[in-house]
Amino acid sequence: MPTIDQMDAATAVANTDELPVSQNGVVRKATQAQIVAGLQPTLAVPQANLLGRSSAGTGAPETVALGPGLSLAGGVLSLLPPSHTFADLPQAGPPGGGDLVPFCQNGQDMELPYAQFMAGLSGLAGVDGSGLVALPSGTAASRRLADLFADSVAVESFGAHGDGVTDDTAAFTVAVASGRPVRLGHATYVVNGQWTISQPGTVLLGTPGLSVLRRASQTGGAWIAIQADGFRAEGVVFDAKSAAVTLESWGVQVGTQCLASDFHRCAFLNASGPTLGCGLVFLASDPAMCKHVVRDCEFAGNAAHGVWVQACDGVLVAECRAHDNAGYGINVDYNDPTFKQQAHLVQVVGNRCWKNDRGIGIGNFNATNTTPPVWGHANPDVLTVLVSGNICHDNASYGVAVSGWGLVVQDNLLSNNGLALPSGAGLLANADHSRISGNTVTGTSTYGIDAGGSVTCDVSGNTVTQAATGVNCGGSTNLRVGGNVIQDCTSWSVVVENVESDANGLTFGIACQGLALTGNWIGMPSNSAGGIVLRNGPQGVHVARNCFVGGVVTNCLSARTDSVIVEGNLWNFAPRMVCNPSAAGGVQQLVIPDIADSVMVTASPGGVQSILTYSQASVAGTIGFIRVTAGGQGYTAASVAVGGSGLGAAAQAVVANGAVIGVVLTNAGSGYGAMGTQVPVAITGDGTGATAFGYAGLPVPEERQLLIRCNCSVLFTYSGSWPAQVSASAADLTVPANASVIWTGTWNTWRSDH
Repeated sequence: MPTIDQMDAATAVANTDELPVSQNGVVRKATQAQIVAGLQPTLAVPQANLLGRSSAGTGAPETVALGPGLSLAGGVLSLLPPSHTFADLPQAGPPGGGDLVPFCQNGQDMELPYAQFMAGLSGLAGVDGSGLVALPSGTAASRRLADLFADSVAVESFGAHGDGVTDDTAAFTVAVASGRPVRLGHATYVVNGQWTISQPGTVLLGTPGLSVLRRASQTGGAWIAIQADGFRAEGVVFDAKSAAVTLESWGVQVGTQCLASDFHRCAFLNASGPTLGCGLVFLASDPAMCKHVVRDCEFAGNAAHGVWVQACDGVLVAECRAHDNAGYGINVDYNDPTFKQQAHLVQVVGNRCWKNDRGIGIGNFNATNTTPPVWGHANPDVLTVLVSGNICHDNASYGVAVSGWGLVVQDNLLSNNGLALPSGAGLLANADHSRISGNTVTGTSTYGIDAGGSVTCDVSGNTVTQAATGVNCGGSTNLRVGGNVIQDCTSWSVVVENVESDANGLTFGIACQGLALTGNWIGMPSNSAGGIVLRNGPQGVHVARNCFVGGVVTNCLSARTDSVIVEGNLWNFAPRMVCNPSAAGGVQQLVIPDIADSVMVTASPGGVQSILTYSQASVAGTIGFIRVTAGGQGYTAASVAVGGSGLGAAAQAVVANGAVIGVVLTNAGSGYGAMGTQVPVAITGDGTGATAFGYAGLPVPEERQLLIRCNCSVLFTYSGSWPAQVSASAADLTVPANASVIWTGTWNTWRSDH
């Protein structure tokens, strides 16, 4: 048999020609048509064309021509860059009939012969001396022609109507996909949800207050979801209001994919739904670092918050206006059930917020992010945030409310906030390692500054006026309240409860320890207003160098504790206080104001048998407070029973983390014995180990010092004195005229330095 090389060459091959094939080991024949069936035919494509298929159905590829503005070179399809102005283009010679003009017809780019183009403009346009065509302004042709020579494109060039009725969603989608900034006119455009923006670097350019995007319908998700890597909007009103939209949905949502955005002179209005109905929301993206800027924008009429910054790092909200939102005007917070995502490095600066529930809300005090809450600092949602230079007024619950770690809240002006809430405040700060300084708080709310439950914080240099309570700092530890001006408060200027709870009775889980009340100006408007009150035995309190002005001296300080140091306070700038003993209960009592650490005695014919503060004298025989000596363990609830010889005293135990952390006295009773006597207290409940005792009246605070200047000879009686007056000789002490004695509180006695 000859080999293939020995055979004659075929001059042509037909489909019917046959070739041998091996099929499952058996030699068979097959025609050429059978062998090449299914193979692509030869492809022939003219230069500067593409292969595709424009015909309906499945079939062979077809040649696709390039439209205006596109080029195919070196195997790359490109968008021709536009010229900025006509002046940038080379000078053309006299136009001829064969020249082409770019044109847009029914939203499609086309080329039009110059002669036909000019004929279509007959009577509508002319040609100026330079040979440039002048098109009637506002027409689709003029807009499209301008777009070809501009840095941005008009959305009308892509078919948008802007009549407030026609659905322009598709036009915006195509315009954004062009990759160039999109211009909005002085019009209202209907864009329905969800409209997703994923084009990198999308830019919307409008005129503030005149370029409006409005929602007419919503099918789910967010109205506008920004999922591009970057986004910018200038001068656009995002109005989500529609009677047809009743479902919960975000307004404008910046997704986690977008880490850089800039909203400038925009408005975010009327989002629906009490939970998701926020005008603008930045979804949690921590730990990625963001570059989001919201500046000079407005947030109004939203069913939840105006703007909500979730767990994002590096967001600036500045010079905005937030008003008439059902939730917060500006909110920075995120309830991550795993406690991993948090907001960091957020700045809320120079904004104005009014007629919201809260003007500005930063973080929350819920340590477990559960309902009901467990208050505490264990898992802060917000760290290192600046709230500065804002004006918040006429907000229902709080002007500014902050909770978190490493916060700076400074130089804000807060007026007439918190009037709709029984425990409302101008400024609420349940903060940790933070500074609250330089704020001015006015209005008749329950609290000016409510810093209850704060830990290791500085509350300084603030001005608080007109509130019922100027500054509340109960249930706090390591807190400095210094250098504040607290004026014209109708109840107390500063209130310190040993343990603190919310309006619903849920405890903050902290007993007060380590509190410095120093260098404050406290203006008391009437004899019924008080300065500083310490209740239920807060520990480690320092009351020093405060100036009390107005009112009566006995109302400057009420110290119901055994752990307070008092020094250097003034009342009405008097250089000295004069106190003389008088008969009470069969003894000569020297009653001194609680704020005094120095008094002068000018007359003492019967000597002194008892030295008491005004608070001690006013609660004699009652239970002054109850001290917990051991918290125990395993408690979810506990009851308190007061023993002793008296009647009527009642109290409630405060339980946190399984232990009894404090006791709140609800009825002081009477007849419990001599001043400072310890009264037995029993704690029962579902735990074990809690112990406590009560004090009849108030003991002499440890290391409380009192300098008594004697303008006359004064006899201090040793025998029968109570609290005991103990001198070095364990006998009566006579201080001659023009001499002094210092008494120091020691184990519920006064000990002299003589």
